[in-house]
Amino acid sequence: MAKASAADLKKVIQANNKALGKDFAAGDITGVAKRYAKGAKLLPPGVDVCKGKAIAGFWQGAFDAGVKGVTLKVVEVEQLGTTAVEVGNYALSLADGTVCDKGKYLVVWKKEGKEWKLHRDIFNTSQAPAPAA
Repeated sequence: MAKASAADLKKVIQANNKALGKDFAAGDITGVAKRYAKGAKLLPPGVDVCKGKAIAGFWQGAFDAGVKGVTLKVVEVEQLGTTAVEVGNYALSLADGTVCDKGKYLVVWKKEGKEWKLHRDIFNTSQAPAPAA
C-alpha cells in the first residue's frame, strides 16, 4: 500500500474529524458511530472501555446530557502502514457554544478499504477537577 504524504493524511483526518463533529451537532449518533472501525474501542475518562454498540451509547449519553458540539484540532499525524496515529486537542460545547470540557486525545486510525476509521480513541480532560466539598 502506498503511503500518503503526511500533509495529505492530515487533511483526510481533519476532514473526518470535521464530519464527525457535524454528525454529532446534528444529533446523528449513528453517523458518529459509523466513523469507527470494526472492532474499535473508545476509552473515555471515568468509564469502562466502550466497544461495539456501547460506542454509540456513550456518544448518545453525552448528547442527551447537553453536549451539542465536538471540536477536534489535529496537532500531529503519523502513518504506520494501514494505521495512523493522531494526537490532538478537543473541546466539547453546549448548545449555546459554551465550552463544557476541553482536553487532549490520541486516536489510532485504521484504513478499512479506502476509508480511514477510528480504531482506538482515548481522550482526557485538561480541566482541573472540581474542589472537594
